[in-house]
Amino acid sequence: MLDYDGTLAEIVSDRANAKPLPGIPGLIDQIAAHDHRVAVAIITGRRIDEIRKLLELRSPVFFSGVHGLEIGTLDGGAQFSPAALACSSELDRVRQWLKDHTPPGRGFSIEDKQVAIGLHYRNADPQQARPLCAQFAEFVAHDAPSLKLLQLKMLLEAMPKAAGKDLAVRSFKDRLPRTFVSVYFGDDTTDEDAFGALDHDDFGVLVGAPRPSRARYRVASPHAVARELRSLASSFEDRASAGSN
Repeated sequence: MLDYDGTLAEIVSDRANAKPLPGIPGLIDQIAAHDHRVAVAIITGRRIDEIRKLLELRSPVFFSGVHGLEIGTLDGGAQFSPAALACSSELDRVRQWLKDHTPPGRGFSIEDKQVAIGLHYRNADPQQARPLCAQFAEFVAHDAPSLKLLQLKMLLEAMPKAAGKDLAVRSFKDRLPRTFVSVYFGDDTTDEDAFGALDHDDFGVLVGAPRPSRARYRVASPHAVARELRSLASSFEDRASAGSN
């Protein structure tokens, strides 16, 4: 199970340019092709259609987007959870508040995922970002009680309280044989929910600098993730060449 931003792609100032590291889509395809031995999931805060376009995978892969609120379907589509859709009126209030209060041309950007709405401030002046983020947090707390506000990497995102990557992890694991061991790679605070949903025999891998985490293991960067994927792909290819079951 793989997060995207900060795991398969570097964090960049313009999220539209957050391309996967060279070779990673091909490695995922190589691994996922051995579907009698392994299953692959992409679990991300982005919308599923966006992540599909970025990765352009050819092999069957499970997708979950918007922090567990969106699940990919077998026909290549996606659907939102009922809990997410139930919060539409409060999300509309947040949408309008951000439209009214976010100054244009100051480095802020609004990301609307339909069932989650975020304020990006990576390119904004910190002196302006701090008060706006505080006002945004106060508005969500008082005027959108069914929502929660997540503090991500230079991003504040409002979403239904039911959201959580742990939902995606459990949904994926329910589809797997009980003999499968799960491995989850992720870098951000939202990935802590995913690490917490793993079983005792599973492996959580934090990507990035050391910090307190539920993950038992750590790699330094997306480049280190690419090396792990390359090693895994080679292992499967070697076993296939040797005729191993």
